[in-house]
Amino acid sequence: MLENFRHDLRGGIRNLFKRPGFTAIAALSLGLGIGANTAIFTIINAVFLHPLSVDEPSRLVEMFTLDTRTVDATAANLTPTSLPNYKDYRDRNTVFTSLGASTNFPLPLDWSGNSQPEQINAFMVTSNYFDVLGVKPIIGRTFAPDEDSKPGGNPLVILSYTLWARRFGSDPAVLGRTMTLNQDTYTVIGIAPQGFKGTFSLANPDLVWIPLSMRTRIATGILKEYSETRRLRWLTLIGRLKPGISERQAHAELKIIASALEKEYPNDNRGRTIETALLSQSALGINQRRQFELAGGVLMCIVGLVLLIACVNLANLLLAQSAQREKEMTIRAAMGANRWRLMLQLLTESVLLAGLGGAVGLLLAFWGRSLLWSFRPPFLNANSINLSLDGKVLAFTAGISLLTGLLFGLFPALRASNPNLAEVLKLGGRGNTLGWKHNRVRSLLVVSEIALTLVALCSAGLFLRSMNNAQRTNLGFESKNLFVFFFDLGSQHYEDARGQQFFREAIQRAVTVPGVQAAAVATNFPLGGGFQGTIFREGEADNPNFRGTLCNFDIVTPEYFDTVRIPLRRGRNFTQFDGPASAFVAVVNETAARLVWPTEGALHKRFTYFGSKTPLEVVGVVADSVVNNIGEDPQPVIYYSMRQRFSPAASFQVRTAGNPEAVIGALRAAIQPIDPNLPLTNFQTIQELIDQGLWAPRMGATLLGVFGLLALVLATIGIYGVMPHSVTQRTAEIGIRMSLGANKLQILRMILGRGLLITLVGAALGVVAFLFLSPVVSKLLFGVNARDPLTVTAVTLLLALVALVACYVPARRAMRVDPIVALRYE
Repeated sequence: MLENFRHDLRGGIRNLFKRPGFTAIAALSLGLGIGANTAIFTIINAVFLHPLSVDEPSRLVEMFTLDTRTVDATAANLTPTSLPNYKDYRDRNTVFTSLGASTNFPLPLDWSGNSQPEQINAFMVTSNYFDVLGVKPIIGRTFAPDEDSKPGGNPLVILSYTLWARRFGSDPAVLGRTMTLNQDTYTVIGIAPQGFKGTFSLANPDLVWIPLSMRTRIATGILKEYSETRRLRWLTLIGRLKPGISERQAHAELKIIASALEKEYPNDNRGRTIETALLSQSALGINQRRQFELAGGVLMCIVGLVLLIACVNLANLLLAQSAQREKEMTIRAAMGANRWRLMLQLLTESVLLAGLGGAVGLLLAFWGRSLLWSFRPPFLNANSINLSLDGKVLAFTAGISLLTGLLFGLFPALRASNPNLAEVLKLGGRGNTLGWKHNRVRSLLVVSEIALTLVALCSAGLFLRSMNNAQRTNLGFESKNLFVFFFDLGSQHYEDARGQQFFREAIQRAVTVPGVQAAAVATNFPLGGGFQGTIFREGEADNPNFRGTLCNFDIVTPEYFDTVRIPLRRGRNFTQFDGPASAFVAVVNETAARLVWPTEGALHKRFTYFGSKTPLEVVGVVADSVVNNIGEDPQPVIYYSMRQRFSPAASFQVRTAGNPEAVIGALRAAIQPIDPNLPLTNFQTIQELIDQGLWAPRMGATLLGVFGLLALVLATIGIYGVMPHSVTQRTAEIGIRMSLGANKLQILRMILGRGLLITLVGAALGVVAFLFLSPVVSKLLFGVNARDPLTVTAVTLLLALVALVACYVPARRAMRVDPIVALRYE
């Protein structure tokens, strides 16, 4: 057995070298398919298959608040938990050995004391956070049990490994050093282990962790105002299950506690319950995981189609090549070789060919993984995940290489290992001269190849149209010649009066800069979302029969709507007279007006938001604008006057007469002197923000477009590679037809007709398959029907055109056949 294998291996290598052209084309075709699959799997492996750097993640449970009472227009129905509710869950449960918490979002802190102030992301955590996760520092220590209890009195910090390596050169002497964060001095007490970046697997690895007790020094705006209340949901809760307790049992007990809290605090917890998920399932974001899974699944399916097309292509070429080896196989069979022995030899050659393709694919994946990652979402840093070709990736590549070798080699081996001795001798050993009509297997392979290609191309077409629609979306404001930057006056401990003065002076200086037309301050970045809160129509807040409406909050200066150019529909905008001494007012967008006051106009209506008894009067209604993501359903927005509700963390938005990038430097030079210690960060034009907001449709369109084009190229190679063999095998038939009077046009029509018939049959099967599978991707599309007839028609015509071109060259060759030569060939 082993000796036979050695002979087959040597013979296979020799046969591949005897056909260098075929071997090169086959290895490259397979390499493209395997490389595409390996590159996508590298991303899937890093995002989905790398466990968090915690101890026994299967024993860790994350908890979420589900609000069943508030009208919510967003899809993010599972939310964090309030601080008081966390304490009750921690103290009342019997299913966790311990229950810890961290802020649900990173807090940008100003890190000063360096050559230039910069921002660094921080998570505030409970003292038991690292113990719950089972994370031990590589040097130093974690927080002691009482180091999150004294408000503002635990200025300690733990550094992430990457931050320690990048900014401190991995110096162990960093322990005991101090860092100035938001003007407060923190002492470094530990370094987290390599790879740990919290409970969100796609987090920026440059992080610090500080005790939750420091919220009194760090929190600003709404977080500072409501962090102690049960209404503000801002904490992620992680619990470690006790031995013998399942996630389902924990969920049942926590539901009971949630029900008790609802009865004890009806004003705060009415309609709120708890949901749980294993941390391994929620580490991508519990509300986003399904979208990530769907996108990853679509990409893997498309690259799988590409690989399958390559396999079908090569199987067809091997069938065509096998005709040239019929004499060899017949002689081997006549000398006593059984069918199994011949099959093993041919399969060995196929697996060798697949191995070459796998090596090429691995090289392409090594280069292509970085290209694929360049299409990542804008909120992910380049080093957010590890894209190394680890053991899982290498095993995947080896596995699909072996599988494809068997897949595309099995049927040709079955055919070639069973030669018809009488037929071969009758044909003089020249191989099978039977044409397409008598070789249905090869025809069926081409049909399946075309069907698979149509599915891949139609998918790419849908995403291209989706991206085109997304790019033409009306944002609700004028994005041209607009740029923004961020600052946080809270980091410098500004109070209300001083902060208002900063805003006024910054706007006054900005409009004096040449090229600046207008400037304003708002808490939210365009396309950046923001805080949300529940509002009630006047008199309904305390009535349990009325449901509040969850709305986005944006606090703006009077210049905001003119600067951003959001159209006013009714009423008026804010003015300088809407200050703390005047009646409290608000401006709402059309969606908020429709949701809150569906049967009556919103103008001059009054409402309250939860946590405040002071009513606000709606003085204006403005047009809807994009809040979070391009292509989202219209979101309700309540605009508050900055002069009536101060927010220290804000964005500065500037309208220019020309190219905004030409003005950024001069404007920064004008504003920075107001407070040299205040970092002005995240300078971006609105067009850059829009480009970031289009990452999902652009990634889908680009990647599927590339893979669809690759599928088309492989299908073209398959059609073109098989048609010359068909023409060669039909040389005698063509000669007879021409000797009987057939002209060149008739011969051309015969060859092209056969190729187009196979193409149309394959396209029809592909359309049926695509229409069946297309609803799967509907949630990833924007403004496009998943069964869009225009896309299907265009792709079908494209495939027919490509097939026509691929068939034309061998058809031209058939037209030049000399009948005498053809008959002598027979």
